[in-house]
This record gives sequence, C-alpha cells and structure tokens, in this order.
Amino acid sequence: MENIRRVEIVVPRHELEPVLDLFQEHQVEGYTIVEKVRGMGHRGIQDGLGLTDAFTNSLIIWYCKPAKFDRVKEPIRKLLLESGGVCAISDAQWVVH
Repeated sequence: MENIRRVEIVVPRHELEPVLDLFQEHQVEGYTIVEKVRGMGHRGIQDGLGLTDAFTNSLIIWYCKPAKFDRVKEPIRKLLLESGGVCAISDAQWVVH
C-alpha cells in the first residue's frame, strides 16, 4: 500500500479547460473527468438540463503523491477563486501493483 491524496475538483463545465491547462502546465497525470455532474451548491441547483452546458458541472478526480499535490494546490486555489468550483482533498491508499 502507498499513501496518496485523492483530489476531487468540481467546476462549471465552461471552466474545465482552464483546469486542464493548469494540469498540463504542471505535468499532472492520473486523473479522471466525469462530465455533466449534477448537484446543489451555493449557486443553486446545477441540474444539467437545458440546451447548453451552462448549468452543468464537471468532476475531476486525481490521485497523486502528497508532494505532487503540495506543488499544485496554490495554483488550483487561485484558479477556483476566479472561476468558482470546489476542491476537496482526502488521504487515501492505493495498492501498489
């Protein structure tokens, strides 16, 4: 087993590309994107309904070593401050194979 961080980032769909650009800039890999995430936040219900993606969110799940996250957390915080969204971090373990 290896200690890692599980990073979950939820952003409005139209803000997904800036997050991916930031990931590319910092050589982040090992993430998964879930499109059209629905839920209720401080901006109200994001139900994914409508003709555009204006009311949808995207979820990025990223597993990484703690040191890698520590190098990227401040740029993520600044991006979310401008664009909205949330980032939650939890300790996890993965099976080394």
